[in-house]
Amino acid sequence: MKQSPFFDFFNRRESQSFDDFMSKGVEDVDFINWNDFTLALDYGDPEYEYTELRQRCALFDVSPIRKIRVTGPAAGRLFDYVLTRPVSGSPSQRGIYVAFCDTDGMLKDDSILYKFAHDDYLFMPSDINHCAYLVKCSKALGIEPSQLDIAECTEDWHGVAIQGPASAAVLDDMGFNDVANMKPFEVRDFARNGSIVKLARMGFTADLGYELWFEPQFTPLFKNALELTRSRLSMALPGYGLSALEACRLEGGFIVAGWDFSTEADPDPDFQRSPFEVGLGWLVDLNKADFVGRDALIKERENGQRFVLKQFRVDNKIDLESGDVVYADIDGVATQIGSVNCSSWSWGLAHTIGNLSIFNEHKDHRSAWLLLNGERVTIELTRHPLLKLERRNRVPADLSP
Repeated sequence: MKQSPFFDFFNRRESQSFDDFMSKGVEDVDFINWNDFTLALDYGDPEYEYTELRQRCALFDVSPIRKIRVTGPAAGRLFDYVLTRPVSGSPSQRGIYVAFCDTDGMLKDDSILYKFAHDDYLFMPSDINHCAYLVKCSKALGIEPSQLDIAECTEDWHGVAIQGPASAAVLDDMGFNDVANMKPFEVRDFARNGSIVKLARMGFTADLGYELWFEPQFTPLFKNALELTRSRLSMALPGYGLSALEACRLEGGFIVAGWDFSTEADPDPDFQRSPFEVGLGWLVDLNKADFVGRDALIKERENGQRFVLKQFRVDNKIDLESGDVVYADIDGVATQIGSVNCSSWSWGLAHTIGNLSIFNEHKDHRSAWLLLNGERVTIELTRHPLLKLERRNRVPADLSP
């Protein structure tokens, strides 16, 4: 695995270089493989990273995320066919949360799609290189090669997510003017030292936050600018790893491909889900023109879905595995009503929290239980985010450091 661009900048461990970290660390315990880059679970202390993010501001290296640039006059037409809702008519300079399915209506992936112009898109699924699939779909539409260019460009862009209540103040101090008045999902371009920085009001922490994308040549200058802001604002601005991110995204009820539904990267027929089954029905427009999976999703809407996505919390700090069975007592009988997708300890809520797949016929249950080491553990079920922060979408954003 390769070192991500901001690993050294974020690493707070004493006398531990990236090589030392990799030689001593254990995959899926200390780090995960993210598109052949190392994503650390933390850079020294996950609770500290979480606390700084929720109380002030912290930074995440999003550089390894998969990136596919799609340009040309037919780009919008292609995405209107691939995705479950149309995007060609959306305003430019926007980030758009999207989902796409196979012909059976099962999710292939979810993604952020940046629309820079009517003929210029940056597609950001987390892990999978969908270039071949996009080419296949373009051929099915009869699009001429001269009308479309599809290029994998993961390493052409570095990126940082700046998240937390002071994130607008941090960017303002760095010279990104008027970020407080940016609307959620808005994108703006800033010229810096011969480079263009694309700044979006977005994030995956359920908090106020922004994402910045730039050419690798700008990365050293960006690090210098962060150091100066750290000094001027007397803020730590630490990097945060996967553990803090997982807690934040589960507090917000967000899903992750591969953790809340299976993908072709790790196929599992029993863990395939439709958009409706993971709470993404709002991304599906069945009234739009034909798209991949539309007929199957219409049938599902008519006949009913198999699962609903629910969130849970429990006071105890417990270790759960994906697939752990969720039970409820029905007519005096212990009955399986679903299973665990993923879970995390939330330092802010002081609960173990997570996402569940619940059989649709049991969707109204408000409590259930797990069997851990032969003991029942009662869990509370909800269909709403466990944490809703008004500051996430407030305009203007707070500029207090």
